[in-house]
Amino acid sequence: MSRQGEPRERSYENIKAFWEAEALEIGATPEVTIRDFYFRIHELHTLLPLIPRGASLLDVGCGTGFGTLALSRRARHAVGVDYSERMLAWALRLENDPGYRARISGALSPLWDLPAPAEGSLEFVQADALSLDLPERPFDVVTAQRLLINLPSGRDQLAVLERLRGHVRADGLLVLSETTLQGYARTDAYRARFGLPPLERYWHNLYLDTERLGEWRTAGWRVEAVLSFDTYMLLSKVAYPAACGQESCAFLSGANAAAMELGCLFRSSAAAAEIGVEALFGRYVERVRHYDRVVGDRIARWSERNLSSLGEWNDLGHQHLIICRPC
Repeated sequence: MSRQGEPRERSYENIKAFWEAEALEIGATPEVTIRDFYFRIHELHTLLPLIPRGASLLDVGCGTGFGTLALSRRARHAVGVDYSERMLAWALRLENDPGYRARISGALSPLWDLPAPAEGSLEFVQADALSLDLPERPFDVVTAQRLLINLPSGRDQLAVLERLRGHVRADGLLVLSETTLQGYARTDAYRARFGLPPLERYWHNLYLDTERLGEWRTAGWRVEAVLSFDTYMLLSKVAYPAACGQESCAFLSGANAAAMELGCLFRSSAAAAEIGVEALFGRYVERVRHYDRVVGDRIARWSERNLSSLGEWNDLGHQHLIICRPC
């Protein structure tokens, strides 16, 4: 399931080369910017309501433009930025080729159609986040998904945060989707209880230490909230592999599609408590069976044996949504 290849030095040049190669090899597939595509949909579903209607939006590290176009549904004007020429070639095709956009929307966007951008409402720009200097700033909202973890050093992360602060209004919003050290540790420990190995780490990722988020004030940001994706992670990263075997799991699976559907309804363990964990798994099994009867039956048998031993699963998962305000 890995696409990371041989580990290399975590340098700017090597990280950029990794993403250029991904765009060249799998640029038209849903796994090009994150292999766990159904989590990506869940993430965008959570992020979308945070963008005020009619806002100006800057999406940094936009990749192939899929997320930028999805988020532009709420925006008056959206700008996607990436340093990869090959990634931007796919983004520009998504913007300008109606037939390609319709195929991508039909194949990869299960929750909403990708909108046809109105004249002048969407723009893609090749630029490096470390030297970002857009003339149309400031924006109402700046978003980025896994931008910081793809930088070589903590100093670079703070430098990019400072750059982003210069591109948002004083009353604006920064929403980052990032991967954290603490999230990995908690999730690995929870998975181990059910005989599962640690989640894979990528050589080029510098995962965030949530205990150091207070340092972002030096770059002009106050962290307002950190959101987790408990339900998706429990279903996708624990129940599915524990029931079927890690080697039998696939990111583009009915089990993960069903986890996305339930996650969008009940993102956190607190939200899932509204119906109870037994009802949650009942609905999950029902939806998985819709896609794959055999896998659904395996998860049903696993849940019958293990629901009573789940314990606390709040703040589960290595992915987090970090909401910031200027300070």
